[in-house]
Amino acid sequence: MVTSKKLGNQFEKEFCEILYTHGFWCHNLAQNAAGQPADVIAVRNGQAYLIDCKVCSHDKFPLSRIEENQRFAMQMWRERGEHWGWFALKTTHGIYMIDSNLLTTEFPETHTLNMDDIRQWGESLTEWLERW
Repeated sequence: MVTSKKLGNQFEKEFCEILYTHGFWCHNLAQNAAGQPADVIAVRNGQAYLIDCKVCSHDKFPLSRIEENQRFAMQMWRERGEHWGWFALKTTHGIYMIDSNLLTTEFPETHTLNMDDIRQWGESLTEWLERW
């Protein structure tokens, strides 16, 4: 049986490999006992991106999975001059990217995004790669 942690680690590795093939330098942040606010830092064309990877069981993403340290770090990331942080959501329909600011300001923490929400508020990884 594959654990949620193992699925998450596999997705982080897969995600970094995809970004690498599209010209990004990527670093998968190692898990530590204190936790960290994101999984990946990716850089391309002088722009750095802070990204947290989430595997969405049943194509749903409960916003309660966003930890307070993630909210704070992504806000600080933006205030220091970079883009807002991103959430990479792996669904059965592909990978979708959603701006962390949108998730933390448009929805209550108790909300769960379904696949329609993910498509409406996010963009496919292909679209995101073309834009950024």
